[in-house]
Amino acid sequence: MAAARRSAEEADRRLARGERGSLLGLPVAVEDSLPRSAFDVLAAAGAVVIGRTSAAERYRNPTPGIPATALDPTVSGTVVAVATGVVSAALARRAPGAGQVPAGGVGVVGFETSGGAGVLARTVADVAHVVRAIGWEVEAANRPLRIGVSLRGLSVTTRTRAPMRRAVEDVAALLSLHVNEVVDHDPHLASESRLLLAPHLAAGPRELELLDRFVPWPFRGICRSMRAAERVMLNHMFTGVDVLVTPGHTGPAETMSLPGGVLVRNGVTSPFSPLWRVSGYPAVSVRAGSDAAGNPLPVTLIAVPNAEGALLGVARIIEEEHEVHRRP
Repeated sequence: MAAARRSAEEADRRLARGERGSLLGLPVAVEDSLPRSAFDVLAAAGAVVIGRTSAAERYRNPTPGIPATALDPTVSGTVVAVATGVVSAALARRAPGAGQVPAGGVGVVGFETSGGAGVLARTVADVAHVVRAIGWEVEAANRPLRIGVSLRGLSVTTRTRAPMRRAVEDVAALLSLHVNEVVDHDPHLASESRLLLAPHLAAGPRELELLDRFVPWPFRGICRSMRAAERVMLNHMFTGVDVLVTPGHTGPAETMSLPGGVLVRNGVTSPFSPLWRVSGYPAVSVRAGSDAAGNPLPVTLIAVPNAEGALLGVARIIEEEHEVHRRP
């Protein structure tokens, strides 16, 4: 904190002299999953880096209006820091949120580039501001966009619940007023493509690369074949579309009374996260509404490589329509 205090005092002096930097004086954080170089990138832009946040998902969802119950899935410390206003933004890995609750489910925006680096902030405009300030290449779309909508992802067993389904359908209807074309885009899974349902599909590119080190050599060929099949299937998902709209998760947790107890149907899972985690494609998570209980309903948008500008533009349309405001 001493270093952050010195950095803030220096920012105050620079502002008093009339200097204006892109992130000058802005309080930000770096997730503990990122290297020390992330600090240097932010400091060079004039930001006040207050320290590291935790990537571990062990904290309660801080979204206002959500009651504290045993059914609440946990979120990362990075998301909490941004959602509660402790920092204005944070650099993070897997910023859209590949765990129990995507960033949009906590009322913040999580954005990840093709290279895997990500930003969490409270609005799409804040994300875009940080991205430009640290020099990431994000160009606005200069051509008509074709948006695909998938409620199933890669899994033939995905069952998206009604509130989440309606949120995605509302987003599709909204985008049809702003972009060139919106189409249904669920994949046609061939029988041999059921390999894609393997548990390791939830891993990211870095984890998959470790297979060659730790898997016994007789099985490495099988693993490489599976990875190649996944790549082909993931690339096929984006044939003919610029941006893919998917549910952030299958739906909020539900309970059902049974003789002798209560059955908890926890639908807050992310069967769609492999679409961007494994592919390395850019993605953004944004809130698209709320269910009857006040739970935020997020959508995840995934774009083809080098279409980050189009991705943020589509996310801004959704955010503006639903008037997502962050607490000061």
